Amino acid sequence: MDPISIIIGLVVVAGIATVVYQKSSSSSDAPVSGTATKAKAPVAKKAPAASTTPTTKKAEPSARVKALKSDEAVKANAPVAQKVPTKTALLKLTKANIEIEARKHGIELDARKTKENMVADFQKTAKANAKAALK
Repeated sequence: MDPISIIIGLVVVAGIATVVYQKSSSSSDAPVSGTATKAKAPVAKKAPAASTTPTTKKAEPSARVKALKSDEAVKANAPVAQKVPTKTALLKLTKANIEIEARKHGIELDARKTKENMVADFQKTAKANAKAALK
């Protein structure tokens, strides 16, 4: 084949590809320059479909849960448990501050012990006090 027939073939293929591209792009919303576009009729939007999933009612709380949440369950003179700091929170404090924190909870610590031992004693005593308060 001679080079001129190859070039003509490529031009024909390129022209066909251009026509196909313009037709496919003209069917989209954006008009392509150089092509005639038809006025499209407005498309009506579909109404949202009704929910087909059944709605479930929230389960009623049991009698035990209702009793626990009632005003009678809350005792006015019940002791409020103090929140004991965690081991990591206590280890961040100085020995003097650990001793002050323990005194807030009614616990006496020996300041001559190491920080780790003071924290262990504090937590052990606080746990024992909490168990005693529940009885």
